[in-house]
Amino acid sequence: MKKMLFIFGIFLLITMVSYKLFFYFDSREEINQVNKNKKQIRLTTSDIEKLQEGDIILRRGYGYFSDMIASHLNTKGFDVTHAGILTKKKNEWYVIHSLSSDVSEIDGMQIQKLTDFLKYSQPNKIVVSRFKNITSGQQHQIVVEAQKLLNLKIPFDHKGDIEDASKMYCTEMIWYILENKLKLAQIPQKKEERETFFYSMKCMYDLSYFNLVINKYH
Repeated sequence: MKKMLFIFGIFLLITMVSYKLFFYFDSREEINQVNKNKKQIRLTTSDIEKLQEGDIILRRGYGYFSDMIASHLNTKGFDVTHAGILTKKKNEWYVIHSLSSDVSEIDGMQIQKLTDFLKYSQPNKIVVSRFKNITSGQQHQIVVEAQKLLNLKIPFDHKGDIEDASKMYCTEMIWYILENKLKLAQIPQKKEERETFFYSMKCMYDLSYFNLVINKYH
């Protein structure tokens, strides 16, 4: 029995070390690519002028983990890997989003300057979407609700439990606001359909729900 517990303990240790090493090397690769492409312009002045508070910004990140998301959670033509909500403060654009502590100094909800957010996107891999038939007041409410979650310091949802609002990943946070807080989005309610919907990026640029304000994939 003791031998089995010892072997199981070693297995867990190896698994944990392997997990940490994966994200360590993934982070190093991300930093290398960010530095390599830091002079690339992601959004032009003309693009910035199209933005509105409450818009959803999608990017294609760097690294092996982003590669997996890009390959498995998108539809043909797009390979975005992360999403956030745009807001403006003192004439400067910011993004409210949720990131794991595996790839960020903060676990969960955080706010970041748009210029910094864009540095972590591959060039020509940006989409900005806006919920269909939405009013300026509703756009503002999206930001208000995102700010509430930010103030609550909601941690990142590492388990992907879409029915637990105490923890959230990036797109889960957006749909929580659109569906539960603003009652704007009518999305699948059956368990399997709902999970398929939530565990994807393609719903964030689905033309049934959104208009594409900016599409740098062209």
